[in-house]
Parts: sequence; structure tokens; C-alpha cells
Amino acid sequence: MPPLLERTGLALSDYREHIARYPDAEQEIRDYLIQHINGLMCAEIEQIVNELIRSRLERGCKDAATANFLKSLRRGAVRNARVSEIRNTLGLFGDAYRDSFNRLVEQSVGEDGIDRLGTAVRKRDEVAHKTPPPITFHELEETYGAAAAIVDAVRQ
Repeated sequence: MPPLLERTGLALSDYREHIARYPDAEQEIRDYLIQHINGLMCAEIEQIVNELIRSRLERGCKDAATANFLKSLRRGAVRNARVSEIRNTLGLFGDAYRDSFNRLVEQSVGEDGIDRLGTAVRKRDEVAHKTPPPITFHELEETYGAAAAIVDAVRQ
């Protein structure tokens, strides 16, 4: 299985190399790159979670969880990388899936990781609609670790 959030991981690595090569790069350029990577991470989470759901649906309606999900489906799958949206979507498969996801997320990243990802999503949204808020490379790296654990919880 390929690493989770592979494109985001590569972008973070490229950023580290760029800053090592150009340590005097203007802060505006650094901020722009970090905002881009944050947007990439949020989009990649959404893509992976939706792919996991699509894969599950393609297996057919032979099990009760998939049939339950299809009956409950009103608006498509995950359109936002927030844990609450992922949780609600998995809940459409049944309470056991939502509860298992909650348990795995709590064990792997806890409220701190959930909050970190929520902040990253909010900052991504603000880049598109308002004055971009600052997000540091350190914040992004911490969020990346939490995001990978959250996507792994969906996969499990």
C-alpha cells in the first residue's frame, strides 16, 4: 500500500529542500508555499477518503453496512477534510463504523490532532475567501502527521 498523503509528504519534503537551498527566501514566498501545501493536504484527504468510500461501494450491496449507507446517502460523500464531516459520512455506513473511526482517531491523535486538522481546513478555506491567515511550517508538519493518522483510521 502506498504511503498515506503521499503527495503532501512529497511537497513537504520539497519545501524543506527549497528552504535549505534558499535560506534567505522571502517570507511571502515561504507563506505562499506553505498555504499551497496546506490546501494540497486538505484536498488529498478528501480525495483519499472519497476513494475509500467509492471502493467500498463498488463491492456491492451484499452487506448491511453498504446498503445502510446507500439508503442514507443524500448529498454525496466527503467534501471537507474536517473530522466531523468524515465521522458523519462514516456513520451512514452504521454506528459501528462511526464509533470505530472515533475510537481510532482518539487513540492516534486525540482532540489535539482533530483540532489541528480543523484549524488547517479553516485556514485553507480562508485562503480562498479572505486574507490568508498565517500557518507555519511547524503547524503544517504537525497537522500532516495527524491527518495521515486520521486517514488511516478511515482506511481501517
